[in-house]
Amino acid sequence: MWDLIQHFQIDKARNEAREAIRQADGQRSRVASTDEKVERLTLACQAMWELLRDHHGLTEDQLYAKIMEIDARDGKLDGKVGEEIIQCPHCGQRTSTGKLRCVYCGKGVKASHSFKS
Repeated sequence: MWDLIQHFQIDKARNEAREAIRQADGQRSRVASTDEKVERLTLACQAMWELLRDHHGLTEDQLYAKIMEIDARDGKLDGKVGEEIIQCPHCGQRTSTGKLRCVYCGKGVKASHSFKS
């Protein structure tokens, strides 16, 4: 009887180890995919910046000032584009741009900028 219990526990541990390995492999794959996306976005941002600088005469100081302005819109200088509190165009209540719909009337709320969905 004791051997049967031990074999059951060993099989259970093996199955749990296999599942953990499978999950770890999935996470590694997602991290690699995210890294590739970040690299492509970085490349696109660099290209857009160089076009603006070269064709419109914008300066690095202007770029950094705009980055800081956008970062501060949510009241925190944290290197992230945060949610903004806006007045719902449908019901007039204050709602967050982090939601797709107003929490009061349920109607769609426009994102605060083009890169928010």
